[in-house]
Amino acid sequence: MRAKQQLWIVAVLTLLCTLSLSTFAQTVSSLWRADDLAFEFVGQVKNAPPAGPGLPATSVQYGYLSHITGLTDSQIFASSTVKDETTARYTFYNDSVRLSLTVHGNLRIVTRQGTTTVYYNENPAGDLTTPNPDSFRSGIPIMKTTWRHQVIFDATDAVQYFFVNFFHKVTWSDRFTAVEGNSVRLASPGQRLRTSLVGSKDPAGLVDGKFAGVVTKLGTE
Repeated sequence: MRAKQQLWIVAVLTLLCTLSLSTFAQTVSSLWRADDLAFEFVGQVKNAPPAGPGLPATSVQYGYLSHITGLTDSQIFASSTVKDETTARYTFYNDSVRLSLTVHGNLRIVTRQGTTTVYYNENPAGDLTTPNPDSFRSGIPIMKTTWRHQVIFDATDAVQYFFVNFFHKVTWSDRFTAVEGNSVRLASPGQRLRTSLVGSKDPAGLVDGKFAGVVTKLGTE
């Protein structure tokens, strides 16, 4: 009888532990209410002309997540004092192709489509200064999206501010064990996200622009 009781206690504890991990893993995305904040991010963009006849112009955008609703700063950054790309555990990398360029007076309107991959890295070493784009995809892939975006900027503006809206669909996400030992999952396939950002050209000319923005949850299919 005692052996049965011990087995029952072990089974209950195992179930509670599993439920606790599962609950935490679901908490992150469940806190992203529709039309509310999911992420804040910082990054930069590098554009490239077509690689050959008949091929589209391309663009990569990369950077780090500076805030994630549902996680604390100590979970997002590897340092309590330095909170930038060098300590950010969550980074992103976008690949895209240009679909169109429309001239509308002083405005230039660029439409692209592409993919985003979000990475987790226990030992971050992002480099926006050199820059080193690959440093933002050196971690474990944890989420992927497909998207379409529209960029608007004034070609006569010396600073050349640009405004961008992305519409994402989460195509894949995975649970992973964060540095604190918690099981984390950022989102579920089918979820819709919107990115809004503002940027300007890089004064140093190393990249085509630097930007910051937010991501909000639009809903799930």
